[in-house]
Amino acid sequence: MTAHGPRLLPLMALLAALSVRAAEPVVDFVIVPGDTLIGLSASVFTSASAWREIARLNRLPDPNRIVPGQVLTVPTRLLRSNAVDARVVSVVGNVRVGAADSAVGDAVPEGQSVQTGPGSSAVIELADGSRMRLPPSSLAQVVTSRMTGERGGAAAGSGTPGGGWFAGTMRVLRGSVEVIASKVRRAKPLEVVTPTAVVGVRGTRYRVGLDETSDERTHGEVTEGTVRFDVPRAAAGADVAAGFGAVADAGGAAPSVAKLLPAPDLAPVPERFERPLVRFALPAQATPLRIQVASDNAFDKIVVDQRVEAGGEVRIAGLADASWYLRARAVDARGIEGLDADRAFVLKARPEPPAYRTPRAEAKQQVGSVDFAWAPNVDAPQVRLQIAEDDAFAKLITDRPVPDATLRTDIAAPGIYHWRLASVRASGDQGPFGDPQRFELRPFPEPPKVGRSADGATLTFQWGGRAQDRQQVELASDLGFTQIVAKDELAAAQWTLPTPSRGGRYYFRYRSLEPDGYVTPYSETLIVDVPRDWRVWLLLVPALLLF
Repeated sequence: MTAHGPRLLPLMALLAALSVRAAEPVVDFVIVPGDTLIGLSASVFTSASAWREIARLNRLPDPNRIVPGQVLTVPTRLLRSNAVDARVVSVVGNVRVGAADSAVGDAVPEGQSVQTGPGSSAVIELADGSRMRLPPSSLAQVVTSRMTGERGGAAAGSGTPGGGWFAGTMRVLRGSVEVIASKVRRAKPLEVVTPTAVVGVRGTRYRVGLDETSDERTHGEVTEGTVRFDVPRAAAGADVAAGFGAVADAGGAAPSVAKLLPAPDLAPVPERFERPLVRFALPAQATPLRIQVASDNAFDKIVVDQRVEAGGEVRIAGLADASWYLRARAVDARGIEGLDADRAFVLKARPEPPAYRTPRAEAKQQVGSVDFAWAPNVDAPQVRLQIAEDDAFAKLITDRPVPDATLRTDIAAPGIYHWRLASVRASGDQGPFGDPQRFELRPFPEPPKVGRSADGATLTFQWGGRAQDRQQVELASDLGFTQIVAKDELAAAQWTLPTPSRGGRYYFRYRSLEPDGYVTPYSETLIVDVPRDWRVWLLLVPALLLF
């Protein structure tokens, strides 16, 4: 050995230790009072001979002498591990653990799968406190859930509830999973694996999902901390920091990293919806959206998870009346989902308004009695009726409860009116108003007037009328207008005709034909007396005198 040999021994031992660290997962094992290497081999290490390798790795001059507080480097393969169950901590809808329906508190053993149905979600808590959130229509498996190095009490520096170190792996088989990783030291990084990628972290928050059209394309997004994104068949992976995402496919290329798209603007989304189908659009959104709805603001209880194309209308059915939370994030061309935008909203759509019958939308009739009728909601037969002069219902002329399915009310002024109904339960719970209906009240036809020409040869009837309306006129010799003497259809509100040759009483009326097809009722009947011509009788007087 050269003169430098003794000096190189510690350096070589250190390099060997660093080589072990680089080659396999290791932990810093803190010695507590009462520990001995031989005793640990019997209770914590994998075999009775493991102490020799650990003593050699840590360059212990006397393996029989270790002291409290001393830190040993121990490969995780030399630590005994025990399977520990994950637990279901949140369930919404149809969630199954293996083949059984799941409930909060159920254990999820190592190797078991968790599946969420449409409109269902679950949160799984691992033994180290990390949480895995499964949105609707997802399938994941707890591949590994193990505690290593446990010795009855909490191991110093481990940070895990039962002492020792945790090793966990989740496999995504369908859909996606969001990870909220606890910030504790682990035997190895917490991993989420898919058919095309392995994502590992020691304490962060991120999402991993499979492409909706192919389970061979994986996308992941980091919202806190840093993750390692590896592709098994690629030469190199990538460290992905908060605010960035990555995508990989089955081709084996290194993952592509990109900055997350900004959160969408949800300001156009109403704070209250009053129809069972929640619908809205974000026309300014230039990329597709991932839309989620949950009953809690932590989004543990997700009931809706859907993708909407750029500029498309969001339609959400099946929600109950309640307070809800909406989450949206933009999706780029590679499938990487951006930052979250959240917004609370209230759905109050029930009891649903009754079905309107009369007056029909855009109906026209004369002022006076107006009949309102509807088909009541069987769950809430009473209604609240509003009639207004404006479509904003600021100028109400009627606002009242109605116990029946019909109502007749008098409206004397002509004009355009609006009406709407809301169903009311027996408890007083009122639902939203239905869509307003518009109707128009026209004034009754103006009473006509008649005039005779100076020589009495013609009669001229006149009345008020609009220039765009056509006029139908009738002159009859009986009040029932069964014996029509003359009738016509005119472009003006005036009619001139020869005076009937036979004297007596006549009756006149008119009605208007409006451009939209509406026909007004007939006007008041005007009585016209035509004098009899007595000159005929005077010619007969001389003949009568001869008798």
